[in-house]
Amino acid sequence: MSVSTSLRLRMPAEHGAWGMLAVPFLTAAGVAGAWDLPPLLCAVCLLSLFVLRGSAEAQGGWKTLAAPAHLALAALAAATGALLLLPYRRVGLIPLAAAALVLYFAQIYLIRRHNSQRAVGASFSLPSSSEKRSLTPEMLGVVLLSMAAPAAWIASRGAMEKPALEVWALNLVFFAGGVLYVKYRVRGVQSHRKFSSLRERFVFAWPALLYHALLGAFLAATIFKGAFPALVLLAFAPAILRATALVAQLGQRFPIRRLGWTEMVHAVVFATLLILAYR
Repeated sequence: MSVSTSLRLRMPAEHGAWGMLAVPFLTAAGVAGAWDLPPLLCAVCLLSLFVLRGSAEAQGGWKTLAAPAHLALAALAAATGALLLLPYRRVGLIPLAAAALVLYFAQIYLIRRHNSQRAVGASFSLPSSSEKRSLTPEMLGVVLLSMAAPAAWIASRGAMEKPALEVWALNLVFFAGGVLYVKYRVRGVQSHRKFSSLRERFVFAWPALLYHALLGAFLAATIFKGAFPALVLLAFAPAILRATALVAQLGQRFPIRRLGWTEMVHAVVFATLLILAYR
């Protein structure tokens, strides 16, 4: 029996990635308000591709595409995609898919370069990052997964519109902030140091703290000018408060699984309030 035919489907294990895919899709579909067959087909297509990517990358890469489970997912994604393009004429999904493909290959390149640098550093006993992924490919992953928002909107309404861009942008900045928060919580533990002063904590985690401070100020200003509904700021409030707590949390060990579930709760609250803000 060949290796490819003996492979079983492996579900993506990262809770955060599931949320980055599902929440943008659901918020866009919820704001669009069109719950019929095209957004359902789009959801099945995106979910099939997401699980296919996670399972393939966990078991040897795309050379395992010939495995029956992977072939079935690829066929399901192709069939639902064809239905969206042919009978329903959701042609706006084509440039979106092309952009997603470019981002995916860019992310893969950066991850491989990061891993090769880690391997070179280890072989020469040089200091190297202990992170599996650097921040740049993580952010590319946020952009890639959050593209589920415009995909859901195009599937629901047939074309890209201004509210779709707004919902996509809000999801993007929300999940980018989550990545920064988790990244610096982990870095604080991996640094194996005591943060004895407030200044030392700010110096260490300033990118995450500055990002959320600017985000809060921007949202407040745009809401004051009437660009966004006031409830949008409330949707971001838990995330901004969470980032503020990072100052006290640096260096404290934590169960990574519990942190993942906490991030999921924040995402559900964000999605609910965002839909209410627009509806």
